[in-house]
Amino acid sequence: MKRQRGHKARLDLTPVQLWKVEDQGHAARAMWNLLHDLWAMTPKCQRSLSRMDAEIRRARKEVDWLAKLPAQAAQQVLKTYMRA
Repeated sequence: MKRQRGHKARLDLTPVQLWKVEDQGHAARAMWNLLHDLWAMTPKCQRSLSRMDAEIRRARKEVDWLAKLPAQAAQQVLKTYMRA
């Protein structure tokens, strides 16, 4: 009989790290909602990945709480939204 061994790595975050992760999660959810609103308001002929990417970059520069989300995470939110 083969014994199954597994390792579960658990994060042990400090309270400051927990707040940071929570802020990023809220920013990601808000970005998803903003992308959905932008998608709904944009005419079909103008819906493109590059346009959405440009809008994300502009929004991250202008909105302080949205800038808490790292650029790579913002790109991943966009890619996931486009696949959905």
